Order: sequence, then C-alpha cells, then structure tokens
Amino acid sequence: MEHTGGVAIPRRTRLPEVPLESGEFTEVVLRGRLTDPAGGGRLTAKAERFIGYRLGLSRWIVLTSRRLLVLAPFPREGDWFDVSWDRREVTASQGVKHGDVIRVQLATPSGPQVLRVSARIRPEVSRFIKALRR
Repeated sequence: MEHTGGVAIPRRTRLPEVPLESGEFTEVVLRGRLTDPAGGGRLTAKAERFIGYRLGLSRWIVLTSRRLLVLAPFPREGDWFDVSWDRREVTASQGVKHGDVIRVQLATPSGPQVLRVSARIRPEVSRFIKALRR
C-alpha cells in the first residue's frame, strides 16, 4: 500500500516487464506523477504542496539509456507507455522538497512538466536528475 496523507492506495510493488529496444538498459526507476503544470494536474499539485503529501495514484517512471518512459496505468501488449521521449531532449532542474514530496521541473519536447515523487526515495531522484544532466 502507498501512504498518501491518510489514504492507503494499492500499488504494484515491482516494475512490470516492459520491452526495451536492442542495446537499451534501465538506469533509474521511480514511482511518481508527471504532470503538465498548466494542465489538469495543477490543482492536485497545489494541494500536494499545501499539505506536503502526494495525492492520487503514482506511475512507473523509467529512465533508460535512450528514453524517458511513463508506463501506462494498465500496460498491455503493444500499449506499454503513455509517454516516451528521447532522453537527450529532456532536462531536469534540481529537486525541491515540500513536506513528503520532491518536485522536479522537467523541460521536455511536449513542454514543461513537473515530476512529483516521495521524499523517501531522495537518492533515486538525485540519480535521475544527474543522469538527465549528463
């Protein structure tokens, strides 16, 4: 179960087997939310900053040697990813902690995005940011 400010949400504990391209390997795996700051998730983001806990369901965020991937909520054959960007086109700012949430601003081909993850996985978030800055 994932604790989000008094609400227990069931979650998969292991990353599902996802197909990667030949020669591609996984560098960093996170569990969090990726949203457009001007999109529908902005109200949830404001509430999370105010109360200091993540709200809603988390997704698998996978940084590979070639791509940044956001897994579909219920992946199935041929429909594994909701988002797939070339990692060379994605940059990350330093993470900012608000309570139990770390926010990382990303510049992507689809415009600015905000990654919100639990502060408990701070070392993985640091690895994610450093990997995108290389």
